[in-house]
Amino acid sequence: MFCKPKRSVVIVEIGNDWLKVAENSPSRTGRVITKIRLVKLAQISGSVSTAIEEIFKDLKVSKQDVITYIPRHLVTVRILEFPSINPVEIDNMVSLQVGKQTPYSKEGIVSAYTRIGSEREGYTKVMLVIARRSLIMERLDAMAGAGIEVNKVVMSTEGVFNWFNLACKDLVDWSKMQDVMLIDIDSNYSDIIVLRNDRLSFTRNIFIGANHLMDETDKWQDKFIDAVIRSMEVYRNEMKDMTEIGRIILAGTAINIKGLDDLLRKKCGIGVGVVDPYRNIRIKDDGYLSSGDFRFVSICSLLGAAAGYKNIDLDLTPDEVKLRRRMEERRKQVTIIGVLFAAIMMVLSLIVIVYLYNKNSYAAKLKEAVAATEPGTADVELMRKRIALLRQRKDARGSSLELLIEIYKNIPDDIYLTNVTIQERNSVELKGRATTMQSVVRFVDILESSPYFEKVKTLYSKTKKSREGEYTDFAVVCMYENKV
Repeated sequence: MFCKPKRSVVIVEIGNDWLKVAENSPSRTGRVITKIRLVKLAQISGSVSTAIEEIFKDLKVSKQDVITYIPRHLVTVRILEFPSINPVEIDNMVSLQVGKQTPYSKEGIVSAYTRIGSEREGYTKVMLVIARRSLIMERLDAMAGAGIEVNKVVMSTEGVFNWFNLACKDLVDWSKMQDVMLIDIDSNYSDIIVLRNDRLSFTRNIFIGANHLMDETDKWQDKFIDAVIRSMEVYRNEMKDMTEIGRIILAGTAINIKGLDDLLRKKCGIGVGVVDPYRNIRIKDDGYLSSGDFRFVSICSLLGAAAGYKNIDLDLTPDEVKLRRRMEERRKQVTIIGVLFAAIMMVLSLIVIVYLYNKNSYAAKLKEAVAATEPGTADVELMRKRIALLRQRKDARGSSLELLIEIYKNIPDDIYLTNVTIQERNSVELKGRATTMQSVVRFVDILESSPYFEKVKTLYSKTKKSREGEYTDFAVVCMYENKV
């Protein structure tokens, strides 16, 4: 089942003779290719990077999600079987085998593998793919020259297999227990794939393509058929069982090679069919394909990689590229964290500024209120008498003045009192506002620890809102000791 992509994905193949580009936009089935371009490398006057950049600009496609694949004939594929089903053990055994399967040093190659099952219990077959690092870096550098960072490097064979699942799956009856050979004929080479129980189990490349089969038909068709028969023998030897290939499907440019299917059917003695590359796949930009001569080039791997890119397991991206990409992702994350931290500091600064502004505004209002009381001489006289009375009693322990001094000496900065009621030689009731509920609790604890007060209780504490923000309105009552 093909997953619906969230955004457009672009596939690029830089082959030996063709440059291929296709875009798969989000759709319900994933079988719609919206844009496609095929350019013969011999017709490119400048660099490949410039040609890729012009194609992306002409097609107006995104450079964000780009996958490139290596043609089958440029990689080495080995089918290996290991006596284990443990993923860690298999990974270790593959690592030991990589150096033995190629004449190149480990530093000069990139490898990847995928499990393809096994008919023997307790065993696992893997498909090991090895490519020269220089070939991959040439393509990545060409893409980088066009301003494109490739997300993944894959192999064309998986693209052909995905194309089969889209275009041909309904043509095969796997219940007959026969294997299917799929042959994708491209311009100068052909990718031979064998499918067993709807799984990729074998792949081999031959250097005979449409350019040979269409120019010197009699000479090259015989060589092509001999190569196919030889591939069937190699497959039988590798499988080491009695399962036979029951059908051959020709794809790619085979639809333009007349008589090849009949000749192959006579020589091999099994059913041979030719499948249109566009079967079950819709290309919105089909006007472009019909306007040029593309009879000699296969786009099966291109269409399969574009439509089924999420089903591709093998990743031939070099480790240093993956590491650089991870470092870049971390750098972006650090940048984002820095921006968020700066934003938080700005918000906190704004909160402090607003708080100070509110405090200053409140102080100004208090001054205005005090100034407004000045004309009231009666109030002033009453206050004068109270002050005189307090002065007379300032030496008495437990006096009102001493209590006030004790209260205001211990009051926290984030609390202010709106009313103080002192019952002479009895109790004190304090009403006020605090920034938080915890400030009220802390104030009660302070009063409890004072030698002047006892039995401190909170009458109420309520959180309220005003234009300046939230605050806690509270009332506290306590007894004070007679220490005269």
